[in-house]
Amino acid sequence: MGLQVLCLVQVEKKRTATNRRLPDGALQNCKDMTTEQLIKVLYPTVPTRALCEYLGMNTSQLYNHVYRLGVKKSALTRYVQNKKAILKAGSKSRFEKGHEPYNKGKKMSPATYVKVGGTMWKPGNKPHNTREEHATSIRVHKRDGKPYHYTKIRDGLWKLTHRVLWEQVHGEIPAGHVVRFKDGNSLHLSILNLECIPMKENMVKNTIQRYPMDLQQVMKLKSKLNKQINNHGKKPNE
Repeated sequence: MGLQVLCLVQVEKKRTATNRRLPDGALQNCKDMTTEQLIKVLYPTVPTRALCEYLGMNTSQLYNHVYRLGVKKSALTRYVQNKKAILKAGSKSRFEKGHEPYNKGKKMSPATYVKVGGTMWKPGNKPHNTREEHATSIRVHKRDGKPYHYTKIRDGLWKLTHRVLWEQVHGEIPAGHVVRFKDGNSLHLSILNLECIPMKENMVKNTIQRYPMDLQQVMKLKSKLNKQINNHGKKPNE
């Protein structure tokens, strides 16, 4: 696993610097791999044309290998390759930056108001799916990808339920502290399963330093690879 990640980091670094080409030496740590092993390691993250050029085969030959091996492009790689197309989609029909609507600063005429008044929202209107106060829902947190219970405090304000539960029993959470689940299960809502600890202590419990040294190295290489893939094609100050 560590060798594969190291190969991917080196290949991505070379590919970014040379704009899609894989120069000699890019796979110096993978020189003992067979063609099929290289395809398994590189195809998910390396552009097809660049890989064909390096392996000395055309796209049909590469796709035959890929089909037989059952290898696919990673979701992140597909996103990076299609990023420019996604950004350009609908660009001709977008308003340019600084565009001003033709009716800016103009009030609706009485005649127009009579026509559209029946379809306008009245003051205080709420959508039909508005949740009541203290309602709960489960949402996946964007940062760590874990599901959490949320409780509605009022319209427009939802809080993490485990924090609400802690404050109901122990009072306000001190500044610089977090409430965490002792067993790591973010859906296990029990006051006995919660603890309030300083952020520094929480960081120590979550840091990669708690893993073996070889696994730490692989995690760092993977993070570096993901960063290079995300930054590929971006301008320096973008």
